[in-house]
Amino acid sequence: MVSFQLNKESPIPLHVQLLNELRRAILTGELQPHTRVPSEPELLEMLNISRTTIRQAWQAAEDEGLLYRVRGKGTYVAESGGARTSQLVGFLIPGFRDAFDSQLLSGAERYLQERGYRLMFAHTDREVGEENRLMREMWQEGVRGFLLWPAMSQGQARFLEQSKSIPVVFMDRPIEGLGYPCVAAEHYRGAVQAMQHLLDLNHTHIGFVARPHLRLWSVAERLRAYNDTLRAAGLEPGQPILVGESAELGTRPTEQYYRAARGQEIEQLRAVLRQPGRPTALFAMNDLMALQIIRAAKLEGLKIPDDLSLVGFDDLEIVSHTEPPLTTVAQDPIRVGAEAARHLLELIAGRLPAERTIYVPTHLVVRESTAPVQQVPRGQS
Repeated sequence: MVSFQLNKESPIPLHVQLLNELRRAILTGELQPHTRVPSEPELLEMLNISRTTIRQAWQAAEDEGLLYRVRGKGTYVAESGGARTSQLVGFLIPGFRDAFDSQLLSGAERYLQERGYRLMFAHTDREVGEENRLMREMWQEGVRGFLLWPAMSQGQARFLEQSKSIPVVFMDRPIEGLGYPCVAAEHYRGAVQAMQHLLDLNHTHIGFVARPHLRLWSVAERLRAYNDTLRAAGLEPGQPILVGESAELGTRPTEQYYRAARGQEIEQLRAVLRQPGRPTALFAMNDLMALQIIRAAKLEGLKIPDDLSLVGFDDLEIVSHTEPPLTTVAQDPIRVGAEAARHLLELIAGRLPAERTIYVPTHLVVRESTAPVQQVPRGQS
């Protein structure tokens, strides 16, 4: 019997995951035309999900022409189900771990559905090797193109380097040397907004906090804005404050460390905050790093924003509920997903975009983690 894999901790609704798993099984030939799919009782036992979830997924599959019902016998794979790959697009991102990822998918899927395309999604677990495997399999099975949030590479070869005729649009970050179009938030402009906000609060000693992967395009753009904004104000930028490992931060472990008040980054940040002459404000490379800073500051007896102002980047759902709520730069993942889908369909039609990088606006969200600088921050002498 076919096996469906669902992640109950994912922000993606279970009926959407189940429909995606059905598409995958049909695309790969695991389910052949006129094969009976598991019944509702079988799925209830197999997946421990609700009848409503199953019925939503199966109805959507019928609407797509993937399944048909035979009264009194069951539900079967339609004859055309495995042959409709010409209208199928692959969607690959590092992981589905928070609302941002789900909204990115939602924006792309809504745009594609309105134009008769279906979307098959998967996560690469932040591994280039897994990204290559998934792209190779999907391309061999007949998808028309890809929406790809690339995994961070440490020099590994990519599937796309072998066949540059595949229609691909990157999301969030380009890959140097490949030349594919990329749809991304205005990382540079958003970071300028964040820095200008701190300068307007009379902060002149501002630190930039990141993991040691400063060459990653989105982080590099934010660091460039940090340096440029300070220099434009007649100030000398400090060296980036680097903590943690070179791997990207994960949402779930970061939130766990934040709540448990432990973790490598938190301990390193505590050491930074104990140093004499520490910055009066910090610009975190993203909201996940800002969460670590909030916890480290509390453990060191520092109050945000009285003793330390803090700005993040992304506007993850959790940061409006932290103590204090975080000032941050908001991206628009729904629009990024939709714009990426629009440009992919243009590529499939043989039309190249006028610009290689298409920017989606950001905006600063001011909350309670920033305040005017004090003359002598508490904890310094």
